[in-house]
Amino acid sequence: FTHNNLDDSDAESIANALRTNSTLRYINLDGNVNMNYDGAAAKAFRLVLCNDSSLNAAADSNHMCFCVYCNDINHHKQWQINRASKVYRLLSSRNITLSNVKNFGDIDVKILPNMLEAVEKYHNAVREYNENAHPRISCVEPLSIVYEIMRKWDKAFPLYKSLGVESIETS
Repeated sequence: FTHNNLDDSDAESIANALRTNSTLRYINLDGNVNMNYDGAAAKAFRLVLCNDSSLNAAADSNHMCFCVYCNDINHHKQWQINRASKVYRLLSSRNITLSNVKNFGDIDVKILPNMLEAVEKYHNAVREYNENAHPRISCVEPLSIVYEIMRKWDKAFPLYKSLGVESIETS
């Protein structure tokens, strides 16, 4: 799609088509002088390739297509690594402002082990992503996110007692 006189409306249409696309791996929109590379077209591509409005939106973004137009997204050839890195990047940015827990709402404490496992899994994906990507993703350490999550669930300790754990030692 290089040098085709595409405008913002064309770019938005292409971006919307990418929402459900799972086969296109590369798109180049350079040289389209009628496109505002900082305006509506850029916003449309960013929302499709990496919607960071929520964890679910980030997970549901397109993880396959690398767009020269948004060259900091989907560098890895495995979509699972791209997906995990987007989720971890969002968790990481929210951790800096300690806002992860307010976005979790009233999630049942019983899924806490799954959340902690996911943090570790996504961190490992970011590590693998960074081996192949430029620029690298800068993220907080997983322990920081785990600590923030654990602070929310003061109900977690009674759950452990109900599972037969009498005390949780900290060092």
